[in-house]
Amino acid sequence: MKFLNLSFGELLGLAGIISAGIVALYLLDRTKRRQVVATLRFWTAGKMPEELQHKRRIHQPWSMLLQLVSMLLLLLAIAVPRIGDLGAAHDHVLLLDTSAWMGARARQGILLDQAKTAALVYVKSLPLLDRVMLVRADALATPVTQFDSDKNAVANAIRRSRPSTSALDLEQALEFAQQAQRLQSQKAGEIVFVGAGRIAKQDTELAVPPNLRVISIPSNGENVGLRKLSVRRAAPPNASPDAWEAFVELRNDGSLSREITLLLQFAGVAAGSKTMTLAAGSTTQATFLFHAKAAGLLEARVTSTNGRGDAFPQDDAAVIEVPVGKLLRVAVYSPEPDLLKPLLTGNSQVQATFDLPAKYDPQAPADIVVFDRFAPKDTPANVASVWIEPPAGSPFALRSTATKVKLDRWHQDTALGSGLYTKDVELASTEVFNLASGDQAVAETAQGPVIVERTGAVKMAALGFDPVRSAMKYDLATPLLIANLLRWMAPEVFRRSDVQAGTVGAVNVTLDKGVNPASVKVLGDDQRPLPFTIEGNRLQFFTGAAGNVRVITGDHETVYSLTLPDVGDVTWRPPTNVARGVRRGLAEASSAPNPWPWLALAGGLGLLADWLLYGRKQIVHLRPRTASLSLVERLRRRKAS
Repeated sequence: MKFLNLSFGELLGLAGIISAGIVALYLLDRTKRRQVVATLRFWTAGKMPEELQHKRRIHQPWSMLLQLVSMLLLLLAIAVPRIGDLGAAHDHVLLLDTSAWMGARARQGILLDQAKTAALVYVKSLPLLDRVMLVRADALATPVTQFDSDKNAVANAIRRSRPSTSALDLEQALEFAQQAQRLQSQKAGEIVFVGAGRIAKQDTELAVPPNLRVISIPSNGENVGLRKLSVRRAAPPNASPDAWEAFVELRNDGSLSREITLLLQFAGVAAGSKTMTLAAGSTTQATFLFHAKAAGLLEARVTSTNGRGDAFPQDDAAVIEVPVGKLLRVAVYSPEPDLLKPLLTGNSQVQATFDLPAKYDPQAPADIVVFDRFAPKDTPANVASVWIEPPAGSPFALRSTATKVKLDRWHQDTALGSGLYTKDVELASTEVFNLASGDQAVAETAQGPVIVERTGAVKMAALGFDPVRSAMKYDLATPLLIANLLRWMAPEVFRRSDVQAGTVGAVNVTLDKGVNPASVKVLGDDQRPLPFTIEGNRLQFFTGAAGNVRVITGDHETVYSLTLPDVGDVTWRPPTNVARGVRRGLAEASSAPNPWPWLALAGGLGLLADWLLYGRKQIVHLRPRTASLSLVERLRRRKAS
């Protein structure tokens, strides 16, 4: 016999202290009692007999014995004795399938409801001393409890489980369970998997541990759902400022062919529909062309046309926001504003205004201000600016003015000089600058830099010559220079943006050729960097929860709206030698003798019997007889005396 709450030494110590106290109380001498009499007139003091020395004795030994036995029974109940060997307890790992597929429809509720019922039956059938660790298995194996013998705590954790949005990674879950038993378990028990077991095709060949038990939850695998929804600006010949292309990918996970209708809506208005037939286990793509002048929500929805039910409606719809960018506001102040119009009005993303220097307004709303041969007294503090042939008083220091010089060098490592190779262009007149702190030369002549970019809190650039009033007017370098300048000052406006709605889990991205890995950024919803790997032109990252992820590669940004649930391709079939269901005879083993309630009841009844047999009589015996006399009788006795 073993004790759960107290050790054998603690039990003996407490029993000795309580027994000694009870025996000491019974060995105490009886104290003198107070007697109530009518009068002391006839009371004569008698001679006090000599007190005889004698051994103390117990007046009521049976009462003492009954109390001792009752207290010992109560102590045994507190110690919680267990008949049998405590070393036979095992530590089990319960893998509960909480993948997205467990949210599929079942006869009553969803598949996870059936899995939780089966898991509760298994936990209830375990012996009392066995410990259980609950692990929720989806794309990640998440332990919910430690190895715990409190079955109620494990059961409550099972009831609180909900389906996730990721697919099941069964191999990872089994590896985690084996590691937990190896590192934390005293005596390894079973690894129990409860769920539908929907996994990817490449994961069907699993290394199965010898102590695995599978409780399968059957499911209806007929499902057609969306796997990807993406939008991007339309390519030629459909290219226009408001033209967009939508790409939709669908998959039939069932064993039967399905006829479905794919509907597309933008801002609540129908943007297209297609009816198609998907073969069993096949993947299909569809493309739509629509127009969007402002940002709005694009929704794709799948409906079945043959009346067959869909077991998993969670992937029947996807919604993303079309990334219609804002316009770049450019304010130009020039004595000849018409000369710069061809360079700035040809881009649909640029909204340019042209005024004379006399109409300069420092409060005018603008993202970039261009000063052509003009330096105002009040320059905008937080607005990027471009200075063309800046006069004295501008933020740039002039070294000299050169005439008839050749532009013979471009700095390709700068933002403004990237992609420019024009040389030996003769400039009739140009200003030469002195470089200050934060300045970097973009183009140079033999006399010094003639184009300068300045980085800092506010970006600035200076051109020592006017490109449209020089020999570069008809050179290809002029529009490229202006494009580089605008892109450098407002990269968020000119960044190519794509949006994709995909499934939670591992995401593979194909990078453009020539992308510098050092310039790649992967940011989560909170703008914190996410870990990723790059192999060749393939970028891969992982996310286990729904959300948005931004992948920035140079001037290209892709927003992944990972909101679609990810489901496995096939149902895992465990090997024939794997144990299945709840083990027979396990419920009988869980009903081992647990006598503490009976011991507590026996102890309580013993104390009650002692009070009824001995305690109540003593109280009646000690009660004075005069207490029952009335007030009148007591007065008569006093008067008679």
